[in-house]
Amino acid sequence: MFSRRLLAAMTVIWLAAAFPARADDKDYLLAREAWQQGDLTALAAAQARLQGDPLVIYADYFLLGKDAASMSPDAVRAFLTKYPDTLLADKVRTDFLRLAGRKGDWAVWNELASGLQNPDAELRCFDLQARAAVAADTPAVMAEVRKNLWFTGKDQPAPCEALLAQAEAQGVISPDEYWDRLRLALQGGNNALARRLAGKLGIDLPAPQLTKLAAAPKAWLARPDVETRIGHELYLAALARYSRDALEDSLARWKDVQSRFDAESRAYGWRLLALAGARKQDERAVDWFKQSEDTLWAEGDREWQLRIAIRAESWPDVLFAINHLGPERQQERAWRYWRAHAMQKMNDKPVIVQAIYSGLAVDDDYYGLLARDHLGKLLTKAPDAYKPVPADIERAQLDPGIQRALRLYLLDQRPEAIREWNWALRNADDRFLLAAAEQAANAKWYDRAIYAAERTKQLHSYSLRYLTPFREVAQGYAQEFGVDPAWVYGLMRQESRFVTNAKSGVGAGGLMQVMPSTAQWVANRLKIPYHAGMANEVGMNIRLGTYYLSNALKNLGNQPVLATAGYNAGPNRARQWQHAVKPLDADVYVESIPFTETRDYVKKVMTNAVHYAIGFGMGPQSINARMGVIPPRNQAVPDMP
Repeated sequence: MFSRRLLAAMTVIWLAAAFPARADDKDYLLAREAWQQGDLTALAAAQARLQGDPLVIYADYFLLGKDAASMSPDAVRAFLTKYPDTLLADKVRTDFLRLAGRKGDWAVWNELASGLQNPDAELRCFDLQARAAVAADTPAVMAEVRKNLWFTGKDQPAPCEALLAQAEAQGVISPDEYWDRLRLALQGGNNALARRLAGKLGIDLPAPQLTKLAAAPKAWLARPDVETRIGHELYLAALARYSRDALEDSLARWKDVQSRFDAESRAYGWRLLALAGARKQDERAVDWFKQSEDTLWAEGDREWQLRIAIRAESWPDVLFAINHLGPERQQERAWRYWRAHAMQKMNDKPVIVQAIYSGLAVDDDYYGLLARDHLGKLLTKAPDAYKPVPADIERAQLDPGIQRALRLYLLDQRPEAIREWNWALRNADDRFLLAAAEQAANAKWYDRAIYAAERTKQLHSYSLRYLTPFREVAQGYAQEFGVDPAWVYGLMRQESRFVTNAKSGVGAGGLMQVMPSTAQWVANRLKIPYHAGMANEVGMNIRLGTYYLSNALKNLGNQPVLATAGYNAGPNRARQWQHAVKPLDADVYVESIPFTETRDYVKKVMTNAVHYAIGFGMGPQSINARMGVIPPRNQAVPDMP
């Protein structure tokens, strides 16, 4: 067995040996620069110097050409043969196949497509086109197109649209299915598609009419023209828009007019109100969903039905909705937990309930920890840690993908490094994953260490899965501001995976993803001079974020779930999601958060906090005890950014 300190020393020695004096780094950088500038002479010279280096594959890739259009088929075949099962081979294959699909070159497609990994929608449709090019397969492909591509109101990639046009031309789509898609297009605001589909049904749908409906749905509802089928659909489109902002008025107007709709459209009108209500956490939506059962259930509708039924603690309706999910969705851990929870509340089949909880508790994610609590089994320790043996370490060190990833990381080529790392680990066994995680941690590449360590199935290392860099600083500020250090680490891990210069799309930065406006607000509160770059300093970022978290906790009744939700979505939203008059169990509150990002965020932060508490020796842990009960909403939140 190797100690962590010895492994760190070995990694440093190995890095020095594997990349002596960084002599080849300049050649990779020169090759990349030459490729970007189109300097083939300099690129060929750099490629020659990189022979035998793990990064030579990049020089060879650059030599293929600037893009797929400039690559010769023979050169592509040679590259795929020379570098099988590599990230760049997959990229070359994907780019070249995309070009072949756009050209309709199905011979090339059929030659190379078998090795395609994780194709996107465009590539999947090219594959369908290649299959449809064989006459005997065309009917089966058209049936697949109708089932999987037709029922959406969104625009799709060009080859998908071509397949849909082919299905229409061959009479695969029925008139009622044109109406179904027209409804989805109107609901989604896709006016161009709506007008085209209406035209197929012999209906003129002027663009100004649709623009007016979108801009003033209330006015449209005030003068209902619902004597025709297209009138029904336009009214429902206006109802969907208006109900998002004015649910009560929409409900009153719908009650007045619903009798003039056929049964299916009437059910759909209730669905629209149910979805708007569920998003606003209005428990009347439970009944509105019941009135909408006999109409098309679009993707995601059942999930909204489930969340509002959970919010209302209407357990028979929770079970009904779960039972009407598809078979695969029913087996998702969330819905297995809520099935058991609902059955437990109804005192139904306790043996089955215990069996479901026991199956969930095998893992220690959010739902596993909740299940453990229901079984009365507190988490007392992390799983036994597996220490990579020399053979594991050597296997990871000699892996070309890992070598390239670490090399690129040290060259500050972060996007390329991450892609190489993730590719190298996609089919890795537990021993390889943990040896790779050790290498990344010792190189201070913390986010990839966590990525590797949390993918293990049977052998684990929670000291790698729940790393604690900057511990002295973080625990110091946690103590100063009176917050649980395990919670601080749980949040920091979720915010940035300990990437010190992490930046979000909205401008938040650093380990705790502090917004500039938040940094200035906290600095003013702490009476420290503010400057634009202060949130990028490791210690200051932790100080600012920890103070903000402690302030959110104080202003939200010392409720950590509310403070966690408030850190992500803002304290006023966290308060808004509380029930108006009654307390909620924390798992009910969390599951009914209407923002997917915040809902998942809270689950992960609270789960992380449990595991950090175990690692910090804070005694047996219960996630329910840590989350507590969510009190009813009773006051405004003090001014916070």
